[in-house]
Amino acid sequence: MNVEYSVDRKQIENMERTQEMLARMHVEIGLPESASARNRFLLALHERGAPGAHIPPRPVVRPALNDAETQSAIQDGLLAACKASAEGDPDGVTAGFEQAGQAGVDGIHAYIDSGIEPGNAPLTIHGGWIRNFVSKRPVHVEGKGFDKPMYATGELYRSFGFEVKK
Repeated sequence: MNVEYSVDRKQIENMERTQEMLARMHVEIGLPESASARNRFLLALHERGAPGAHIPPRPVVRPALNDAETQSAIQDGLLAACKASAEGDPDGVTAGFEQAGQAGVDGIHAYIDSGIEPGNAPLTIHGGWIRNFVSKRPVHVEGKGFDKPMYATGELYRSFGFEVKK
């Protein structure tokens, strides 16, 4: 008994092209290059904190992306890209990377939604008077009215995204 297996030359060329594409592509998750300078500053402020301004560090991106569920969802997207590459499907490769990127962004949003410790200080929630550490004069601060960090305007929250680089 003989078994014959044949592959179309065009299919082989597609597979080679998509494997090269797969090797060159990557996805960046977090704040995209198009994010405003203000949002980049706010993220750095949250990630590292500002002891002089009584802002504790509240890392967001790394802990969110290190979550097992988020990593599994990202891996599923990358696996889909690998499978599409093996099938010679360039659109499937791109779609797999986009799926992985969206899974990362969803993980960041879920991490923020679950509440980041430590919560906002009572002064941040209710407002009050503080002494400006530069001018040493009292300054009135308006309260946000809620305890969850990173929800002042939602601008930073909405600016998280991903970019597939080729």
